[in-house]
Amino acid sequence: MSVIEKLAVISDTITKLMNFVSTNETVKPDFEEYIKTVSANNQGNVRIQALMIPYIFERRLTKDRKTIIELYENSNSGISKEEKEILNCLSMSLSSVFEVRRVLSSGFELYNLLNEKMYKVLSLVKMNNFRGITPGQFAMCRIFPMKDEYYLLEVSNVISSYNKDEVYKFVIAKIIEKPEDAYEGNSKKQEQIEKLVDDFGKKFLDCFKTDEVITTNHYADNLINMFNIYCDNGEKPSQDDINANIKSVENNRYFTVDDFKNSYSNFMEKSLEGFSSHNSTYDIGIVYDKELGLFVLPFYQTFCKIYEVEDYKTIQGYKDCVKNFLENDKVPANIIKRIAGKYNNFIDRTNEILQTSYSLDELLNYYKADSMDKKIYSSSNVLYASKVFEQMMTMVTQKEENKTKEGIDYSHVGRNDKCPCGSGKKYKNCCMLKN
Repeated sequence: MSVIEKLAVISDTITKLMNFVSTNETVKPDFEEYIKTVSANNQGNVRIQALMIPYIFERRLTKDRKTIIELYENSNSGISKEEKEILNCLSMSLSSVFEVRRVLSSGFELYNLLNEKMYKVLSLVKMNNFRGITPGQFAMCRIFPMKDEYYLLEVSNVISSYNKDEVYKFVIAKIIEKPEDAYEGNSKKQEQIEKLVDDFGKKFLDCFKTDEVITTNHYADNLINMFNIYCDNGEKPSQDDINANIKSVENNRYFTVDDFKNSYSNFMEKSLEGFSSHNSTYDIGIVYDKELGLFVLPFYQTFCKIYEVEDYKTIQGYKDCVKNFLENDKVPANIIKRIAGKYNNFIDRTNEILQTSYSLDELLNYYKADSMDKKIYSSSNVLYASKVFEQMMTMVTQKEENKTKEGIDYSHVGRNDKCPCGSGKKYKNCCMLKN
C-alpha cells in the first residue's frame, strides 16, 4: 500500500467511525448527552466533529465497557483486513501536550512533555492547514502508531512559548488525572517510576511502621509533608509528631466535597491549599500500595466501616461511598482488592448494596478494567519522576528567591501565618499561590 493509499484508507476509516457515532442507536444518544455535558450542543458542526475525536477514543459504553472502536467492529461484519489493521492502530492512540521541535515538509517532530519521548509524526492533511505552528510552541495533539510510524490525528490547541508556566501547570494536572500517560510508550521512564515506588515504599514503612495511616483532612497535609521531607532529605519525623497528627472523625459518613471540583485553570492553586483548607471534616486514608505507590483516599475509613459494622445502613451515604470507590478512576483495582482481602463479606455486602450479583473478578473487570489491563502508578510517585514537575518546582523556587531579593523573605512563613506582604490574609491564601 502506497503512502497516498494508506492516508486515504486512514481518513476513510475515521470518517466511518464518525458516521457510526452519528447514527448508531446505542452510541448516538450517548454522544448527544456528552455534547450537552461539555456545553457544545448549540455550537456548529465543525466544533461537534472536533469533539468526536476525544469521544471516540476515550469513551466506554455498555455493561462490558467497550470502546467506540470495539462497538464499531462488532456491528460491522464486512470490515476489510486493511481497515481492521488501522482500527487496531487507532485504538493505541495517545493524546498529550507536545513541544514543537521541528516543522517538516510532511509533519512535525514533537517532544511529549508527559512521557518525555520524541516523536516524528506524519500529517493526514496538507501541511498548509498548520500555518502558524512554529518550533518552540506547545501543541495539544492526538497521535497514533502504524508500522513504525506515527500519524497526527488532531491538533486541538496551540499555545505560545511565552506561556510555558501555564503549559507546565496543565501537564502536571494531566499527570495527576491520568498518570499512565507519563510513562506509556517509554519503558525507561516506567523503570524509573518502578524503582521510585519500591524505594518510597520502604521509606513509608520505615516512617510510619505501617502501609496505611488514617486521619482527618485537617491533619493529612502534615503527615504527607512529613513523609515528603523524609524522602527529600532523610529527616525522619518523631513518633510523637506522627501520633499528634493522627485523628479520628466523630462519625463516619460520606458526602460530596465541593472543594474537589477543580478545573485545569485553578488546579495548582487548589492543590497548594491542601486538604486542610476544606471547611468540612472527613476521614482520609494515606495508603501505600507496594506495586503502585502512594494513594491519598478521602473517606477511606468510611468505606472500610461499611464492611466492618453489622448495620452498615447507619452510615450516612453508604451507597454513594461504595459507588465512588468503584467508579472513581483514581482508585485502582489494587485498593479494592486490599479491602476485599480485609473483609470476607466484601463481595456479598457490595452486591447487597448495589443490588447486583458480581463475583469479585466480575466486579473488578466492570469497574476497574483500565487498572486491571495495565499498571497505573500513583500520580504522586509519577510526579517525582517528571522533568516538567521538577522544572516547575525550580521556577517556583526562583520566583520565591526573586521575592526575597525584593525585600520580602517567605522562606520561614507557615501556611497559616499572616502573609508578609501586608495583605492581612493567610500566606496560603495570598502570596503562596502567586509564588
